[in-house]
Amino acid sequence: MTDPVRTTLPLPEGEVSCLQWEGTGPFLHFAHATGFNAQTYRGLLTPLASQLSVAACDQRGHGFSTLPTDEPPTGWTIYRDDLVRILERLGKGPAILAGHSMGGTVSLMVAALRPDLVRGLVLVEPVMVPLVARILAFFARSSEPNMADRAAQRRDTFPSFDAALAAYTGRGAFKSWPSTTIADYLHGGLIADPETHWMRLACKPSWEAATFRAAPYGRARLAGRARCLITVLTGTIASTCRDSEVAVFERAGARTVKVDGASHFLPMEHPDRVREEIARMAEETR
Repeated sequence: MTDPVRTTLPLPEGEVSCLQWEGTGPFLHFAHATGFNAQTYRGLLTPLASQLSVAACDQRGHGFSTLPTDEPPTGWTIYRDDLVRILERLGKGPAILAGHSMGGTVSLMVAALRPDLVRGLVLVEPVMVPLVARILAFFARSSEPNMADRAAQRRDTFPSFDAALAAYTGRGAFKSWPSTTIADYLHGGLIADPETHWMRLACKPSWEAATFRAAPYGRARLAGRARCLITVLTGTIASTCRDSEVAVFERAGARTVKVDGASHFLPMEHPDRVREEIARMAEETR
């Protein structure tokens, strides 16, 4: 299996860092989750290069992309518009769009806005919050720390790569991750200070927190505007795609797959299952 080549895509505002596997089959773009980066999914995507042409790009504020982050994201439309420009810049025709968490939601948003760019969707644990949750969240006003609060407080500097790896391995959200995947996440998400040589997270905690806070509501209803086949994969442990939203996808004709024992980190825990569904989509959309 061939490792990807990192390329740079110039956009009017800055540059997008992108991993590309030059296969000969249909084109697949994989979008990463909030706080992660394209290289996090190297182990998942590399085996697909034998049958697909694959790209995975660092989204704005993540990894090695240099698009500006002066203004906090609102409703994730900035990520949607970036992905539209990325697909146009790559120029490989209608793509299979796959994505994890935010990446899945943003991929659906692109399919609804620009169906001409999308031949199929594989959404893995997409963030799909029902509209009613907006009202409930307003009245709840909980003092308990949420994902955004925890992200804002995240440690973002380490004396070395090895220190960062030790800090993440077997802890918190990373408990179920293979060690190689954690290493890929850090290789694609740490930047060395040229003077101190300390490592810092490329995705600033403040940007990650702002992205969590900007999560849109009611996006599952966009499935009805996407003129392509859709597959949605969810876990059974604290899924970010609620059952009510899975039902919305099903009413729109989507294939839904629930992976028993999987958490929100389904791509890390069950990469074979995700690859199987991507390969299935490639075959069905030929």
